[in-house]
Amino acid sequence: MDQPTNIAAQSDSFPLTRRQQLRNVAIFALTNGLVYLAAPVVYVGITQASLITAMGYSDTVANLPTSAMFVAAVLPIIVAWRFHSVAAIKPVIITCYSISAVSGLAVAALLYLPSPNWLRLTAVLLHCGLIGASGSVLNPFQWEMISRGVAPQRRGLAFSLTFGIGPLFAVLGSLIAQWVLSGSLNIPWWSGSEGVTVRSLNFAPLQFPWNFAVLFAATGPILGLSALLTTMFVLPTVAEEPDGPTWASGLLQGGRELVADRVLLLALLAYVLIDCGSTINNNLSLYTRVALDQPAEAYVGYQNALRFSFKVIAGLFLGWLLSRTNAKLGMLATGGMILCGILWVLLMPHAWYLACFGLMGAGELYGVYYPNYIMNCSRPHRVRHNMALLPLLGLVTGLTPIMFGAISDGFGLPASFMVATVVVGTSLTVIALGLPARPKPLWDNSTEPKPDAGSGRRKSLSL
Repeated sequence: MDQPTNIAAQSDSFPLTRRQQLRNVAIFALTNGLVYLAAPVVYVGITQASLITAMGYSDTVANLPTSAMFVAAVLPIIVAWRFHSVAAIKPVIITCYSISAVSGLAVAALLYLPSPNWLRLTAVLLHCGLIGASGSVLNPFQWEMISRGVAPQRRGLAFSLTFGIGPLFAVLGSLIAQWVLSGSLNIPWWSGSEGVTVRSLNFAPLQFPWNFAVLFAATGPILGLSALLTTMFVLPTVAEEPDGPTWASGLLQGGRELVADRVLLLALLAYVLIDCGSTINNNLSLYTRVALDQPAEAYVGYQNALRFSFKVIAGLFLGWLLSRTNAKLGMLATGGMILCGILWVLLMPHAWYLACFGLMGAGELYGVYYPNYIMNCSRPHRVRHNMALLPLLGLVTGLTPIMFGAISDGFGLPASFMVATVVVGTSLTVIALGLPARPKPLWDNSTEPKPDAGSGRRKSLSL
């Protein structure tokens, strides 16, 4: 795939040895693999919606966890400016993993102990807010960590392992979650005498809400291990770093640059639209009661398993495709998969509808390929700040799940799917008509030397 802008030296004399870089690749893949293993809980949406509807709340309330996750988006931009040094990268990432681990254990305790539903709902919403805040903070710091710790020619290996092989951990976690929630698991089985059959693994199911408590409790040690592995990541030594801008001045500077850069502005708009459209996932899960006449929690594990199985295939394919084409195609491919997933629900009846979770899971890699395009639009010293803007824009996205829930309560689930189709289609239109295939950072003559004549740098908008 196209590589993000390198913040470390781009020359052959990369400051870390080959062995150190391969160690960093392994740690990056393992820490994210553990996050995938905890995906039934830390990928806020389907599991939380099923838990809340099982407590007797409406579709609108069931969509609140996703909104809570996005509302916490203002934090990353503050942290990115407050902790601007290279020395802060690892401590910030470790803190993010630790917060997510502890909050998951806290929710598990309230679900396990006799507690009123309003208190459990509050705990789930707070947990989702912390997941959103810590995950959004972690994202720009982790991108910078891999940029400084792995040379460009080895990042393809890091991304293939992380986003191609990593989702296999999520498939495993999702199947375990299905087993815990329902007490049974149907898996395909092959024998020489019978051919392909379906085998069921059964045990005495845990009672609600203890089954959900087990899922939340498991995230504690899993994410704690990610925090521990991060301490082993090797970063090059930086002799001296200039003081960063204040939060207010840095935000104003970033806003001015954003308005002046048409391509970056359109890329961010496309990101917001696809981010909003993808939150329809909660309603897709709740549609189980219509398509299969079953409660949503009866199929949560299978839905997540499909979601991440397709992501494995898409992760490997998209990395190969992008390495041979351009950054724009990665955006169109992932956004197109989400559009197909929503249309699939509207067109396919009964059990066939479940395949939409595979398409949506593959499309969720927009979280890699849209930011990758934005990174290629960004100047090196602005990468962390521009990436921190993405979750800040999630304040808009945070309203969308509530809107989809309200549409569902008022007009039915299919109506919310049609609105999501329009939102995602608009994102793809912006990309197809407004963005170049291979973006380059807007040149800043005040801080960097002028490019050679005819270098193809794009011009800013007239202000």
